[in-house]
Amino acid sequence: MSSADEAVRLDLIARVASISDLLRETAAESEALRTLCPKAVDALREQGLFGIWVAEEAGGFDADVVTQIDVLVALARADMSACWTVMIGNSVISIMASGLPDDGFAEVFEGDGLPVAASSLRPTGSARRVEGGYLASGAWGFGSGIKHASFAIANCWLEGAEGEQAVGMVVPIDEVEVKDDWYVAGLCGSGSNSYAVSNVFVPDARVLGAKRRGRADRVEVRLRIPIEHAAVSLGGARRALDEIATQARTKTRLLDPNAVATQQHFQNELGRLESEWIALHAGVRESAARLEAAWESDPSAVDVEAAELRAICAYAVERSLAIGGRALRYAGAAAVIQSNVIQRIYRDLTVSAQHVMVSDVAYETFGKILVSPKA
Repeated sequence: MSSADEAVRLDLIARVASISDLLRETAAESEALRTLCPKAVDALREQGLFGIWVAEEAGGFDADVVTQIDVLVALARADMSACWTVMIGNSVISIMASGLPDDGFAEVFEGDGLPVAASSLRPTGSARRVEGGYLASGAWGFGSGIKHASFAIANCWLEGAEGEQAVGMVVPIDEVEVKDDWYVAGLCGSGSNSYAVSNVFVPDARVLGAKRRGRADRVEVRLRIPIEHAAVSLGGARRALDEIATQARTKTRLLDPNAVATQQHFQNELGRLESEWIALHAGVRESAARLEAAWESDPSAVDVEAAELRAICAYAVERSLAIGGRALRYAGAAAVIQSNVIQRIYRDLTVSAQHVMVSDVAYETFGKILVSPKA
């Protein structure tokens, strides 16, 4: 890591630290609201955390992938829903920054601070070419952070195109219908509501195209997504370990006057879980750094590094959920009470682990590469 990258990393970690207490204190409120509460959103915006890996030209920090991991882990350690929203917001803003033509970029990124946006990557809408732009209609799910967004991306199939051709368009939020349907088991505070547009005109200036030099982030979004999900889960598991170590110092079991923390079997388990977390964190960071190095200097190695990274991230998510489960187990009956943060962490970890980018498909893809003649 260069000295410039390290300076950015330290700056961003300090920014997260300055609002971590607030994110912890507001996490229950965000969960009840089913979207980040205004205090949390304002704090994240004030610290510029929707621009972690957004290009500098667009007003972001252009952080390297290892810094991205460290910052997301720190955020998730405070509140997984806040981290999830920041993670999605960064990627959507980065997509807009790199893909908008110059006049659209000037419109969307005008003023102080970054615009916050939401998107579903799936092209479940339809678009028809008209003079000066497109007419778009459709509905999308999982628009994380959309209730505090200024824009949403409408990813559509283009009508009349030869073969399947997708087009992405940036739509102001006041032209978007946000559905009140985010009733879920975990990551409740992420506000990942469905959204829709109906016969909305999108001018060519707000249609996403080829990436603009100087406005793209360091590693392509589709390759970086597993890093983001692994970091969110690692941060949640980190918080679970912190909490169970703290609670065990005063917690006793039925008919046993000794604190759980004094018991050898708990000490053994905690030591194993802590060691596993350290190894998972290091593995994700190392693999992410190799992918970025290949992206910058060895394109022929990108596919293999990306497949390895996705598998490692899937394993990190899988084992982070297991760590959360063991923390819940040791917290005992008290953990089921809503005021006990461990139950929320476990629910958040469970939902985080459902994403297709960190599913078992990642292992299969990597396995195929390993048994191929070129491996």
